Amino acid sequence: MKTKTYIVVLLLFVGSASIHAQSKQKEVLNLVQGLSDADNGTIGQRANELKAFAVADFDAAARDSIAKLLKNPNYPHYANIALLAGYIGVGKEELTQHYQNPNLPVRQKWNIALALARMGEKEPLDYCVSKVKKAPVNSYAVDYLLPNLIYTRQKVAIDYCVELLHSDEKLCQSPNPNVSEKINCAYRIIELLAPAVEGFPIEVDPRFGLETDDYEKTLQDVRSWFKVHSDYKIKTDML
Repeated sequence: MKTKTYIVVLLLFVGSASIHAQSKQKEVLNLVQGLSDADNGTIGQRANELKAFAVADFDAAARDSIAKLLKNPNYPHYANIALLAGYIGVGKEELTQHYQNPNLPVRQKWNIALALARMGEKEPLDYCVSKVKKAPVNSYAVDYLLPNLIYTRQKVAIDYCVELLHSDEKLCQSPNPNVSEKINCAYRIIELLAPAVEGFPIEVDPRFGLETDDYEKTLQDVRSWFKVHSDYKIKTDML
């Protein structure tokens, strides 16, 4: 009797999980269809909402629709759509054609390169990492360039972010507008790395960032962890 009860419960659980997955896919497909809306604001809103879903939530119809939108690099909110495509792994052929266009504007090439890097394409990845390494380390780099590298979820890109953790130079602006003295960029980099690295040693609240009573000790703990875990694993289940 216990065995039969267990099987019934298991079947109910599997059935419920399947219904939930189908519901998620339907929700995603509805949002993807919104990417073809005539209103630019709606397209941007839908593209942002889709960032919260798992790769498995994009069924064949949703993936195909996104890939078709990549054909026109001047499409509204193309950058966000390209990054979404890189995340779910579609449209590599379309993106590659644009990337190889010598007349493509630099900003468009950058976002397309990021998407291709996320899909494991080496040349675009090398292009992105090289560009960031040539840029000065400052608040702009930490707020905009490093998050781009981390988006790729490629170890060579994230390794550079880890490398910057070991600098003690004060090159970033303080988040406190009343403080003019610059601070170590490493604290912000910790916040960027936390969601992307498995087993990260420090808890970081996504709403409030790094919360600690001893920033210096936290930094040393993270540095030590990376020295021991040079073979760290990267999370790829989120954008």
